[in-house]
Amino acid sequence: MKNSIIKTVKIIIPLGIGIYLTWYFFASLTNEDLDQTKNAIFEANYFWIVLSLIVSFLSHVSRAVRWRYLLEPMGYNVSLSNAYHSVMSGYVINFTVPRSGEFARAGLLANYEGVSFEKGFATIVVERLVDVLMLGGIIFIAGILQTDSEVLKEITTAEGGGSTSGFYLMLVIGGVLMLTIIGVLYRANVKFRVFFIEKFKGFLEGLKTVWTAEKKWLYVLHTFFIWFCYVIGIWIFALAFEETKDMSIACVFAVFVVGAAAIAILPGGIGAYPTWITAVLLIYGMDFPAYGIFLWIIQTALIVILGLSSLLLIQRKSKING
Repeated sequence: MKNSIIKTVKIIIPLGIGIYLTWYFFASLTNEDLDQTKNAIFEANYFWIVLSLIVSFLSHVSRAVRWRYLLEPMGYNVSLSNAYHSVMSGYVINFTVPRSGEFARAGLLANYEGVSFEKGFATIVVERLVDVLMLGGIIFIAGILQTDSEVLKEITTAEGGGSTSGFYLMLVIGGVLMLTIIGVLYRANVKFRVFFIEKFKGFLEGLKTVWTAEKKWLYVLHTFFIWFCYVIGIWIFALAFEETKDMSIACVFAVFVVGAAAIAILPGGIGAYPTWITAVLLIYGMDFPAYGIFLWIIQTALIVILGLSSLLLIQRKSKING
């Protein structure tokens, strides 16, 4: 009886997350947005949309493959399926509580592959650091491609876009507060000190994997492939609509940059993603809000469907821990 209840809960929770996310998004749309999006759905060339989805899927698989390269030096021969399911589960969980997906991802691999949580999480941190470098490179390229030096400034200050300064201030304050609490506990509590040292050692070992990985160049290759898929997917999706099929490479990079910023600030970029992309298109002479809305819907739907499927599938496997 208890096992049946647990299995039922495991199914209901992921499905509940998906239903909530769907309701939240559509509740935020205006009637005009819905009408234009409906028209875009009927008029779109679905060959390009499907191709963009395939490219996105390949980027997710490549990320799972790349993750395995960092785990191998620590003696973990993780299956590609579990690595992939953990990555996708983390993505969908990020929609609920920002950044919680990273912890869930490391936890899933600990449960189903026996990878130390600290070491697994450290490799995810390494992955995020590499991603930040790649994003920085793309922002640099986007800046070079702009014919108007004020383009990115206009985009990030467009109506509805808001300012990110408050967000970063809160992030800094939160980080200082967290470090202060850790410092106080470290000095006052012996058990916490031992626990912290043990976890920190595991974390450092995970960070070292980037230097000890035997397949460094494959790791680099997959990194470039992942980010190539991200950018090229924007361009392929634009080919599906008459209004955006002639989108310039400069516009493609600008759309990607503001889209990435929206996703970083809000879970899944809710609200900001289509608004900021619409601002970019307007700057480039394209008055087509449905592009940003439809792109967000398609990308979110892909993550939710693949993520919930992975969350259900990985939980059908036997745990190594527990």
